[in-house]
Amino acid sequence: MRILIATPSYPPKIGGGERYTQALAEAAVQAGHAVTIITSDIAENAEFWRWHPRQRHARPSESVEDGIRVLRCPALGLPGGWPTLTLWRKAMVMLGMLGPRTTPLLERMARLIPNVPSLEDEFERLGELDLVHAYNLSWEYPLIVAWRTAQKRGIPFVVTPYAHLGAEVSARVTRNITMPHQLRAMQGADAILALPTAEAQGLIALGLRPDHVHAVGSGYDPHPAVAGGPDPVQHIEGPVVAFVGRISKDKGALVAADAVRMLRRTASPPPTLVLMGPLDDSFARYYARMSARERAGIVLLGPVSEQVKHTVLERAELLVLPSRVDSFGIVLLEAWSHGKPVIGARAGGIPGVIDHGVDGLLVPWGDHRALAEAIETILGDPDRARRMGDAGRAKTAARYTWPAVYAQVEELYQRVLVARGHSTAAMDQS
Repeated sequence: MRILIATPSYPPKIGGGERYTQALAEAAVQAGHAVTIITSDIAENAEFWRWHPRQRHARPSESVEDGIRVLRCPALGLPGGWPTLTLWRKAMVMLGMLGPRTTPLLERMARLIPNVPSLEDEFERLGELDLVHAYNLSWEYPLIVAWRTAQKRGIPFVVTPYAHLGAEVSARVTRNITMPHQLRAMQGADAILALPTAEAQGLIALGLRPDHVHAVGSGYDPHPAVAGGPDPVQHIEGPVVAFVGRISKDKGALVAADAVRMLRRTASPPPTLVLMGPLDDSFARYYARMSARERAGIVLLGPVSEQVKHTVLERAELLVLPSRVDSFGIVLLEAWSHGKPVIGARAGGIPGVIDHGVDGLLVPWGDHRALAEAIETILGDPDRARRMGDAGRAKTAARYTWPAVYAQVEELYQRVLVARGHSTAAMDQS
C-alpha cells in the first residue's frame, strides 16, 4: 500500500503527538507499506508562530528515515509572532460561530495554521497513492490539504485528530477544534481514529458518524537501560515528583508547581518537582516571580534525552500530568512501565486512561489543593503506591503496545479500502 501521512510537525521535534505519528508510520513500513510523510521543518513549538521571512524562498528537504520518505516544508511563522497568531485564531473562532457558510473563508484562513506556503505544491507533486492519513486538528492546514488531496484522487482519507475531547474540556479548547471547516474535513473522513474511548465519545457527540469513529489507544516505547547513565536528580533528598511534557499552563505545570510549593511548607521530607520538556513562556514568567527558596523545590530540566527521562521516572515516587490538553498522555504509560503511580486531571482523554484508585488518581483540572492532597496520599502510603504502580505496569504491558495499536490501524486501513472498492490484492501487485 502507498500511504501518505500529513502532519504539522514530526520528530526530531519533541512531543507525544509527534512520537505517536512516527511510531505508527514505522509500524506501517514494517508491515510492508510504502510511507511518505509531508510535514513542516518545525523543531520546537515557538516555530509555529515565530516569523522567519527568509524561509519564504527555501526549498523543501527530503530524507529517508527508518524507511520512511519524509518531506519537510519550510515554515514561515507569522509577522508579530504569538500575538498575531492569537488574534488570527480568535478571529477564526468568532467567524466559525456564524455557521457552515463561513467554511470557505475559514479554509483560506487556515493556510496560516501553520504557515507553510510550499505545502500544497508538494502534495501536487506526489505520485500514486492508495490512502491518506492526516494528524492533528489543532494545526489543521496539512489536514485540510490532505483531505482535498484524497477527495481529488478518490482514495480513502483517515484522520487522527488529537482532539483533546473528553471530561471537563474547556470551551476554549473545544472551540479551537470544532470550527465548521474542521468538522467538514472530519465528516469527509472514511475513518477517524481517536486515542482513548472518551475522545471517541466526544467526537461522536459532535455529530460524527459512530461507525466512522474508532478508539485505537496508544503505545509506549520500552524504556532504555538507565543504570550508569546521567542522573540529574541524584543530589535531591526526599521524594521526587516527575512531570513530563510541555512545561505550560494548559499542561498543568503551574498547578503542579503550586501543589508542590504548598506541600513543601508542611511535608517532611519535602517533595521536589522535576519538570522535563520544552519550556513555555507562561511557566517562564511564573518561575521568574518565585523566590530562590521556592525555586529550590522546582527543578527545571527542559528537554531531555530518553535515557535521562527514564532515569528520572525510575527515581521518582510518582508522575503528575494535571493537563487539560492531552488526548491520551503517553507519559502515563512510560511512568507505569517503571511501576510508578500517576496523577492526572479529569480533563481531555486522561480519565479514559487512568483507572482512579487502581493505577493512579484523578483530580479536577486547575485545582492545586486537590493535586497536593493526591500527591500527599500517594507519598503517605508506599504500599498503596506500589500496588497502583504494579497495576499500571500490568495494564500497559497487556493493552498499550505499538504492535497492538498498529494492528487496529492496519485493520481499519484495509476496511476503508474495501469500502471504497479497492482490491487489496491489486495493491499488493502494485
